[in-house]
Amino acid sequence: MPVTSTSGDTGNGATLTFATTAFAVGLQNIQGWTEEVERLEVSTLATTSFKRYIASDLKETPEITVNFYWDTSLARPAIGGTPETMTITFPIRTNGGEATAANYAGTGFIRSITWPTLENGSVQMGSMVLSFDGTTGPTWTKSA
Repeated sequence: MPVTSTSGDTGNGATLTFATTAFAVGLQNIQGWTEEVERLEVSTLATTSFKRYIASDLKETPEITVNFYWDTSLARPAIGGTPETMTITFPIRTNGGEATAANYAGTGFIRSITWPTLENGSVQMGSMVLSFDGTTGPTWTKSA
């Protein structure tokens, strides 16, 4: 049974933190990601109608795109480099009695950064791709 009776929520209040990188910017959104396992074909010459598959042994680690408001007063974080723990904390649903927010965390690195387009009448937006390395997690911790 869920802790809360609230069946939905928005992303307002979500955060992204890095264990060692000091890069805290205003987030526009953290795009949804996919966890998946490769499927391996096991069809034989006797197979009819549809190919047959089994799940591979290991899941692919996800990559997550984060869109943020570019802040020219901050140093750009390093691309690649030493892996660190990256944590996405979901909004807490206080109206439903939650005391601890859910989070998704694991070790990884920033794989890429897209610099903002500079133009009149447009807010400077950047994006980065977080790549989990599979060494630690990523792990989902549900709210409580």
